[in-house]
Amino acid sequence: MKKILILLSAAVLLLGMTACSKKEEVQPEPEAATTAAVPEALFGDYHEQIAGRGHFTLDENGIVCMWSSSASETTEYRLPVEYDEENKRLVYQNGIRTDIVFESENKSTSTVVYEDGTGYFDIDGDKLIWHNDKEEGDPSTFVRDDAVSADMPNPWTYTMDIDEAIAASGVEFDPPVAVPEGFELQTYGGSEGVIEAVYTSSDRKMVVRKSTTVEGQELSGNYNTYSKNWNLTLKGVSIDCYGDGDTVNEAHFSRGDSHFTVSVFDQDGNGTEGNGITPDDVNSLINGMH
Repeated sequence: MKKILILLSAAVLLLGMTACSKKEEVQPEPEAATTAAVPEALFGDYHEQIAGRGHFTLDENGIVCMWSSSASETTEYRLPVEYDEENKRLVYQNGIRTDIVFESENKSTSTVVYEDGTGYFDIDGDKLIWHNDKEEGDPSTFVRDDAVSADMPNPWTYTMDIDEAIAASGVEFDPPVAVPEGFELQTYGGSEGVIEAVYTSSDRKMVVRKSTTVEGQELSGNYNTYSKNWNLTLKGVSIDCYGDGDTVNEAHFSRGDSHFTVSVFDQDGNGTEGNGITPDDVNSLINGMH
């Protein structure tokens, strides 16, 4: 009798486990996000708001974005975007990044960096905010070109009045007291969250920027690659320097919640090594700049 009860109990237990197993098997798969064709109202040309080095075209085929780091180097992104109706954003998979180096007028080399890019663009009026899952850094904001020219003011306000630039950017700024010899102030510029002072000499251009929201290359917009990267500590401030090791083409530093960059370019807007400023020049720039 005991054996019969044991067998019956085992049978009941086995049936229960089988039922649970079957129940788990029939659980429905999570629903994928509902996507549709991109609304034609979003079609157009866009440019990156802060540095202005990136631009793309959005049409029925998706997005083709070109992001220039110098006159000889650029990056191409091909993103097959779709419209995520639930979250009101553009999403993509299988995005392709290709780095292009122009060796001469008729010769260039291309390197595919990846073909499995994912990410999305939040839609904010006439702006598309790019969140790139494959690359580090803060989201990049792109402004539609025809919106800037027709319905919106230019995202940058340029003026010789520092107070106007502060009002346009919302960032308090005490510009450098001393600048390297040969440089003279050309203009101040203000865009939401970023203020800059632009200086020129006979053969170079220097841009000093400040922000409380972005920093480093995201703030400077200078994506050139330099052979040397080193750190200086001047007046108690830690400064990341980029250039040839003797002169500085790019400098990043922070004071509290404020972030600063200094970029030096040649007449063509290229950050060519050897045309930077000296560490002493950097020291003079940071004095009194807040």
